[in-house]
Amino acid sequence: MKSQVNALLHVMGGIFSDLRLAYPSLRGLDLDLEYLTLLSRSRGLGFFTLDLPNLDSLLLEGLETGRLPISGPLSRVVSTRTKVPKFLSGLWLRVFDKNGCLQTGVDSLAILFLRQISCLGKKIATECSDDRIAATIGEYHGIERQLRPPTVRWDSDDVDFENGADDRHLGESTAYSHSAYPLDLFSQAESPEERLKRRRKNERLEYLLDRVQQVADLVADAIGHFDSLDLSGSRESSGLGSGLRHGPGAVAEGLEQHEKSCFPNWPHKLDNYFPFEFVGKTANSDLERPLNHEVASRLIQVPKTAKAPRLIAAEPTAHQYCQQLVWTFLRERISDLFMGSFINFRRQDLSSELVVKASLDRSLATVDLSSASDRLSCWTVERVFRRNPSLLHALHAVRTRYTRDNISDVPGFLKLKKFASQGSATTFPVQSIVFLTLALGVSIRGRINWSSIWKMSNQVRVFGDDIILPSRGYAPLLAIMETLQLKVNTSKSYVTGFFRESCGSEAYSGDDVTPVKPKTVTADAPAAIQSVIDTSNNLFQKGFWHASDRLLHLLPPHLRRGIRVVGPNAVGFSGLTSYSGSDESHLRKRWNSRLHRYEVRAWSLSDKARKKTRGGYHSMLDFVSRPHNNEHARVVSEYGGTRKARGGFLWEPANTDAFGFIGEPEGSHASR
Repeated sequence: MKSQVNALLHVMGGIFSDLRLAYPSLRGLDLDLEYLTLLSRSRGLGFFTLDLPNLDSLLLEGLETGRLPISGPLSRVVSTRTKVPKFLSGLWLRVFDKNGCLQTGVDSLAILFLRQISCLGKKIATECSDDRIAATIGEYHGIERQLRPPTVRWDSDDVDFENGADDRHLGESTAYSHSAYPLDLFSQAESPEERLKRRRKNERLEYLLDRVQQVADLVADAIGHFDSLDLSGSRESSGLGSGLRHGPGAVAEGLEQHEKSCFPNWPHKLDNYFPFEFVGKTANSDLERPLNHEVASRLIQVPKTAKAPRLIAAEPTAHQYCQQLVWTFLRERISDLFMGSFINFRRQDLSSELVVKASLDRSLATVDLSSASDRLSCWTVERVFRRNPSLLHALHAVRTRYTRDNISDVPGFLKLKKFASQGSATTFPVQSIVFLTLALGVSIRGRINWSSIWKMSNQVRVFGDDIILPSRGYAPLLAIMETLQLKVNTSKSYVTGFFRESCGSEAYSGDDVTPVKPKTVTADAPAAIQSVIDTSNNLFQKGFWHASDRLLHLLPPHLRRGIRVVGPNAVGFSGLTSYSGSDESHLRKRWNSRLHRYEVRAWSLSDKARKKTRGGYHSMLDFVSRPHNNEHARVVSEYGGTRKARGGFLWEPANTDAFGFIGEPEGSHASR
């Protein structure tokens, strides 16, 4: 813990050096740095992970509302006449006036420096306090209790999504608003004006929900029929792999990666649409049929930030295996249907491009949801996809009905009303499609059809729970979300000011003000070393050159001397980013006579498998499921193992951009 604080302080000193160069006339920076150092020594890591990020929250709220709020740690103002925080007051006054109101000519560079100082330790991966963990688990259970139950029996083995599909409509959600209260209660408590206002509000909601339902029906029908055998067979014959595969993470049974294809369980619910004889084993296999038993998913706490942990569910092995095929189907169908518009599961940067545009003209709003996967209910999913019963059957088959909670004070089982927790391979694509239909439904003007949908292609984009839509649709979307028991995180959603944020990209008036938020600054493991190098590069590219250099010097000297310097035109090489071209003169060199190439000995991170001998039909199943080229023979390995990151010095091909340095005397590390 202490080493993290010292490392963050070391890097923070570099940020202040960059700040002095950017604003030579700015006064009080030395006192600000001394104040920061004193507080970090007394409060520890929590100062960087909890206290400083409060300033960033105040800044973003001020950019959105036009007035700087004063609350929380480090927010003590300069004086009664100058109502900006005393800490870094020189920077605050370049964004807000003395009354705390947003200036007309805001300095975007000052915003970037304020955000970088505030957020340097915000994402440091650390364990939360017991109270925060208990609060997060309590919220998880509380959300589950509040969700409305589905109309169809998702908890049964056999369901009928076709019967009564037309009667299931998103507009039914308005009837739940006051269903817990007697009807005459409102007639007595409400005035005629209030009753009329409430009726008009419900009529408006019903109108919006009907438009959302129309969009959902068009999209669900266009996705097409899902057939696991036909899909996996056609993909395998094309050399793409069957689409059935294991995820890299933990499973509910606690199996290692090379043990997953043994499938200890294959429940009847899954077998209805993913027959074990066709998808769970190879031809002529003598494997016995697994148990007809559905294992509950296992709730896991994953360190995220000091503010709260992340709760995910380790899915049963067979479910996770088949979920990947559904995920592949949705990814390919959405790609074919929208051709990269609205949703692109492979390119998050497309949302970033819209963020810059939205920050300039404010025509688009960015929306972030709170606990999106935990609040997406089966009730909502069965209505959004009502026109595609084959897909609903597949989603039901691969869905886990129970979660085992062993991390609470009182362990137990939880029967889920949510569609799926984080950890399921279907969670991300399903919620992306659901949120897209909501955004389109509130944004389209006029008649709902494919022509009106395509007109929104440059205005609506969704990636998980990050939503971009026209600003006029922001207020209706909030109302729709509330009706469907979803929750918009209004503190991270932006519609009024010139600040926009989505998918990790943040901009103000067209200028990039995204701070670098490292997850670690201590190089105590191979993956951590690579993370430090990547963070140093990110700081360097942002213009924080002194901070980048200070972070780099936290690495051992022998390791720093063994890292490449990579220019902007170098492709396929990793190392330290430089705008002055590549350099390998400081590395050991050799001529590889076997491969006929120059090589340099550089530090690199490798992903090696811990070898474990295995065999049998389950290893053959993994082999035939992988993508392959039909024109070349495939080699079956008798080894399998757990992937583990390892770092070290390896002989690698020399960079042609730095070819002129080969053969020259070894020198010091080149300037970046």
